[in-house]
Amino acid sequence: MPRHRCLLEVAHTCQNDDPWADASLYAFLCDGVQIGFIPAPVWEVLREHGAAQDWPLVLLPAQRAVTFADACSSVEQRTRAMNEVATWMRDHRLFPDPLDGWRNEQYAIYGPGERRNRIAFTLERSACALFGLATFGVHLTAYTPDGRIWVPKRSSTKPTWPGYYDNSVAGGITAGDGPLATVVRECEEEAGLPPPLVREHVQAAGVLTYFYKTSHGWRQPEMQYVYDLLLPPDVTLAPSDGEAESFELLDRATVLDRMLEGTFKPNCTLVLMDFFIRHGWLTADNESDYTTLVSLLHTPLRIPVPS
Repeated sequence: MPRHRCLLEVAHTCQNDDPWADASLYAFLCDGVQIGFIPAPVWEVLREHGAAQDWPLVLLPAQRAVTFADACSSVEQRTRAMNEVATWMRDHRLFPDPLDGWRNEQYAIYGPGERRNRIAFTLERSACALFGLATFGVHLTAYTPDGRIWVPKRSSTKPTWPGYYDNSVAGGITAGDGPLATVVRECEEEAGLPPPLVREHVQAAGVLTYFYKTSHGWRQPEMQYVYDLLLPPDVTLAPSDGEAESFELLDRATVLDRMLEGTFKPNCTLVLMDFFIRHGWLTADNESDYTTLVSLLHTPLRIPVPS
């Protein structure tokens, strides 16, 4: 793990892509509006097998785009179609990264329209990366009155980022759930925190948006709902569901040093930077890249997201 020279370099380990500027990608259109970014290998699978499998997807080579057939217009029809495509790819051992991480969890995919929070369809969580679709999650920073932060170490058996440091609590928002319900549930499942305690002390602190390109080249637009949890000194966090192997209560200097060491999961560093900024620990007076960092934490995705 190479040590980073500065926080801006740390931020770019997560906010590391601009798919709008990548001419190699194909657009995923829904009702004429782009909602995703499809890499060439996935396009080729759709081109070679789509007709034989009778997938209700239309390829538009001149536009370098994929869209739904006219007959596939409802949420239920699109959900069935997209999950059928993803299941076929998984069963034929295509794209083991990310499909070997199949979760049997459906994520909501948003589309255009006048109705608030219009869901176009839902899709298996691990398959969203294949189509460069935006995903949504929650990240919570639990801290004490003296400014120390609870930091878990990810289990060494996790399929992604094993052994890295994480935010206090984090998780994806499955279809049908809201951010607050998700963060309350994740606090209990991952850290053993009782829901009444979390609801009493949790504070919503905004959203972060960024584009992440994985080591395998998958495009992942992401929006994270951010929460703070100021805990009484006598409350401790402990592994509950095996997601983390341990929790430590760390001062800000140690957290910052581990961020520079590159031992945090990349998107967790953005959440921690946001926490440092909002709490006045990272300012224009002590960070030369302050305004650039603030901008990177709120990169416009320019695709449909919850309002």
